[in-house]
Amino acid sequence: MYLHIAGKEFKINDLRNGNFQMYGEEYIDNVLIFCFEWLNGKEEFTMQSSGSTGMPKAILVKRSQMEASAKATAKILAIQENDKALICINTEYIGGRMMLVRALEFKLNTWIIPPTSHPFSKVPRDIEFDFIAMVPLQVQSSIDNELEQIQKVKKIIIGGAPISNLLSNSIQQNLHHTAIYMTYGMTETVSHIALKKISYTTDGLYHTLDGVSINVDERNCLNIIAPMSDYKKVQTNDVVKLHSSTSFEWLGRADNIINSGGVKIQAEKVETHILKILSDMGYSSVSLFIGGIPHSLLGEQAILFIEGISLTIDDQKTLLQNLSKKVGKFEVPKQIHSIGSFIKTDTMKVRRKETINKFLETQ
Repeated sequence: MYLHIAGKEFKINDLRNGNFQMYGEEYIDNVLIFCFEWLNGKEEFTMQSSGSTGMPKAILVKRSQMEASAKATAKILAIQENDKALICINTEYIGGRMMLVRALEFKLNTWIIPPTSHPFSKVPRDIEFDFIAMVPLQVQSSIDNELEQIQKVKKIIIGGAPISNLLSNSIQQNLHHTAIYMTYGMTETVSHIALKKISYTTDGLYHTLDGVSINVDERNCLNIIAPMSDYKKVQTNDVVKLHSSTSFEWLGRADNIINSGGVKIQAEKVETHILKILSDMGYSSVSLFIGGIPHSLLGEQAILFIEGISLTIDDQKTLLQNLSKKVGKFEVPKQIHSIGSFIKTDTMKVRRKETINKFLETQ
């Protein structure tokens, strides 16, 4: 096996023995340091959570947890020695870091590049990759700009954020020969513990990896016990519907439920309908979310926030009229506001509460 890092090929023994020089670029140097530490048996690593639902925090992860995660992924995706892998997501966070572990543990021939929205522009065009992890933006950009190259990939896992119906349809229309999965996981579970295949023929559910046990609390929020979490119970704020002991449907975040006059609105449900309506109206790849702002009578009022574009008055009316046919009248947002840019984490997840607070400060 070999690793291509910043355009240079490294042999495993050189990485293990420290026979390499630092580049002076923090991202690349951190990749080299991690490879050296992993290959020399380091037992614990400190990872940063992404901070999408709160302040980022440092989490201590054991080597045994990372090995269990890598083994479960390799089994379900049939990853084999000498497969060609591309690492193009941020290796400072758990998703990218686990791609490095999979590469080292299963002896994958791997190309490693800093995160970019156009990863295929940074690697030789003739390489046919077996395995890549990407975020939704990278998938969409690759379909739009490097379709021929992404069509050659055998397996892609997508994480970091939910994908829109528009992207899901684009994947199914353009990537017929690629097995593509949405991942469900977090830093505390050392990357994903479940995968959902994107295909017209699948059930649309997340299916757990080997050894993972799932249940729900009184809020219908998922809890997890797995070797990846060192068999410690991880309680999430993700509202789900269990379909079996190994499968579930993700409905949204309990944090994003808006209590408006006693009516509990699941933001993600309404957002899905809005994105579909806007797509039909000719607005593609729109970034938006439903948030609650204080209201003297209702407690909270549902508001639609859209990033970067302003809808005309007529288009706003059309959107809300069509939406009222899909959701309850209390779920229809009472206002629509355009914001230049949302506040995001380093992994491009929207910080909803911070974005709302910044908006309220300007009112």
